[in-house]
Amino acid sequence: METFRGSYQATVDDKGRLKLPARLKTQLEEWFGPRVFVTSLSPLELRVYPLTVWEDLERRFLVRPSMDPLVQRLLEHANYGQEDELDAQGRVLIPALLREVLGVTGEVVVSGRGRFLAVVPRDRAQAELASAFSAEDLAALAALEQ
Repeated sequence: METFRGSYQATVDDKGRLKLPARLKTQLEEWFGPRVFVTSLSPLELRVYPLTVWEDLERRFLVRPSMDPLVQRLLEHANYGQEDELDAQGRVLIPALLREVLGVTGEVVVSGRGRFLAVVPRDRAQAELASAFSAEDLAALAALEQ
């Protein structure tokens, strides 16, 4: 299974375009092609899904009862995003509303999160790195290793 990992510095330009780091651009195009779905499921990060990965997730949720409040909320959140295609320079447009709400402008960090790429403002990435895991968190992680 193809897995995105690692973090890279990047920039969202004045027109709202994220230029993917070269390594991630190459991986995305080789593994999945240039089409993506850009969305957010949390106020903490933007997500760039290869379109085929997003479509698979979407199919799994759409088979659930349409009146399920959790499914409705997920679809509402997700649909503030948009489908796009990488341009020749490896740029993808971030929807204006998502840029505003998430503060994803200027310097950002793009990190591999398995099947998608997460984009966070640089200051948020710095804050996350500066926060320690609690003893309880470390114990829970240790239990997962077994």
